[in-house]
Amino acid sequence: MAGFTPPDGSAVLAPSSALPGWTAEYAVPLGGPGHLLLATFEQAAIGIAHMTLTEEWISVNQRYCEIVGYSREEILQLKLDDVTHPDDVQASREFLDRIRSAELDEPKLEKRYVRKDGSVVWVQVTVSIVRSVNREPLYLVAFIDDITERRDAQREASRSFSLLRATLESTADGILVVDLDGKILSFNQKMADMWEIPPEIFNSGDDQRAIGAALEKLVHPDDFMSKVMELYRHPEEASYDVLELKDGRIFERYSQPQRIDDVAVGRVWSFRDVTARKRAEDQGTALVREQAARAEAENSEKRAALLAEASRVLSASFDYQTTLAALVRLAVPALADYCALDIVAADDSFERVGEAHVDPAKSSLIRQVARFPRSALTANHPLIRVITSGVPVLETVITPAFIRASFAEPEQRRTVEALEPRSLICVPLVNSGKPLGALTLVTSNSGRRYEVADLSLAADLARRAAIVVEHARLYHEAQQATRARDDVLAVVAHDLRNPLNTVTMAVGLMLEQTPVENVQERRQVEIVRRAADRMNRMIQDLLDVKRMESGRLGIEPKPESPASLINDTVEMLRPLATGSTITLEADVSESLLPVMADAARIQQVLSNLVGNAVKFTPRSGRVTVCAEAIDGGIRFGVIDTGPGIPPDQVPHIFGQFWQAMPSDRRGIGLGLAIAKGIVEAHGGMIWVESNVGLGSTFYFTLPSAA
Repeated sequence: MAGFTPPDGSAVLAPSSALPGWTAEYAVPLGGPGHLLLATFEQAAIGIAHMTLTEEWISVNQRYCEIVGYSREEILQLKLDDVTHPDDVQASREFLDRIRSAELDEPKLEKRYVRKDGSVVWVQVTVSIVRSVNREPLYLVAFIDDITERRDAQREASRSFSLLRATLESTADGILVVDLDGKILSFNQKMADMWEIPPEIFNSGDDQRAIGAALEKLVHPDDFMSKVMELYRHPEEASYDVLELKDGRIFERYSQPQRIDDVAVGRVWSFRDVTARKRAEDQGTALVREQAARAEAENSEKRAALLAEASRVLSASFDYQTTLAALVRLAVPALADYCALDIVAADDSFERVGEAHVDPAKSSLIRQVARFPRSALTANHPLIRVITSGVPVLETVITPAFIRASFAEPEQRRTVEALEPRSLICVPLVNSGKPLGALTLVTSNSGRRYEVADLSLAADLARRAAIVVEHARLYHEAQQATRARDDVLAVVAHDLRNPLNTVTMAVGLMLEQTPVENVQERRQVEIVRRAADRMNRMIQDLLDVKRMESGRLGIEPKPESPASLINDTVEMLRPLATGSTITLEADVSESLLPVMADAARIQQVLSNLVGNAVKFTPRSGRVTVCAEAIDGGIRFGVIDTGPGIPPDQVPHIFGQFWQAMPSDRRGIGLGLAIAKGIVEAHGGMIWVESNVGLGSTFYFTLPSAA
């Protein structure tokens, strides 16, 4: 608030936000009624704004500033349109025009403000014209109420109601909602359709009319009516009935109390037409004997299907722990309520490789049993008996005495009893007469009891599992042998570098010191140098393979011209092609965009591909190195006129140590594997397209430097 002194010298008070020039108009004596009015203006819970008839700000209170997010000083520098949402400006102007022309009986408008921070707030604006004693309009006063939360709540309520309405109309049941007095509050169209009652009866809200219309269609109307009255007397109760209609239809009726804050406020009636289901059930009873006759045949078929699926699952991977765990899950619930598979470890302990229970809540109990030490299992325990003797165990009925005889400690017995075992089969996984482990199948709440036929099926599963374990162990041994080979190769490659470097240096020195005219001597030295170079390439290939396997194949890509990469490689390898009377040519445009590449590594790729092409292309053949732009990069190609690659060999050519002709001693089968590793390290792809008798084309891609 700001002080103001009129000409007569009395102390007055005016709004602190009042526009200069209007202060005197607003000023009121201190302590008078106007003083209280100004305090109310400033502290009001809603926004208040005074404006001239031409929409110039006179004064705004603190709440108005909070709503729009501007200070008073900032607001007085703005126009009303500046804080109004652009989509609401026209409506706001028309609203004020109608206020000024006294055309509105209800001077209210809901509109949006754009706050200083850019957020949008919904407000309800109520505008009045303040007039003089002569009824002359002086200025406008607006009351602004923030209704954002109310609008959000209305929108959410509308959405919820729409969702509820859609749910009611989409359900296959007839739904009727009433209050505690029986007045009909809501229903869906299905209700009217299935009862064949006109919707206007439900729309009337009179439950007596609706009940009367329904009673005419029922076989036992008195029973229905007495149940309805009983539920009205006990609004907290739920109910279920089966209703027979005179036209032969059968309805299920569900009735649930409707609650708000856990207090019953009404009731929801749900009606479901189960005529077809009931008739099917009646027909099902007549088919029991026929189904019993087919049961054994279907059982056999299911067992065969289970064994086939088990074979598929067990052959999916050499990781026997994964496949055996999948086999256990396959057995539940097809064969057992819970199942476990244990493998004998090297120290004669048991390793649990798979377990499953039809009830996930009891899985923790199975895990507790799996953690029992071997000393907790007595000699009578099925697992110990099977591992010791190799003979399957069938316990048709598991009794408390059997559990006591199988476990040493009371706490362990209680854990097993919580699983509620009813019947058990334990069969060995045998290889060469020695048990590798055991498969345990147990029934529980399903009530099934195992018979001899089930023992045979379990034994078949165990035999398949034993084969998987043995194959997995053989595969593991082969993998170890491969790793040992690779380690030896790495050591050999590393240890050969030093003596080979000595040979290379010595050969170079001999070439420098041998006169040019000593042709025979220089030829022999050249043979040694080429052999050393070949050995060096082989060693480098072995080291590159080890780097790829360990993820340490380093590249340093930078923008490179595809034409330079190809031309440099072709010039370097031209003597090799010429010596084999093969035409080697480059087909690449100088205008191709640069690629991101480690030049030395990509030339190594091209050298490997061109070297292979020259090696397998007959004399007088042709090898072409080309490149073309593709989406996102450049595709390189090495095209030869050789014999082509048979389709059965194509999937293997990029593998390590693979050669088209095992007797070929011109390499060790690593060139293409290394090329693949280098290209993929650049983020590209490499592949081959070949036709037998027509030649092959090796492609690889590199990303554009752009």
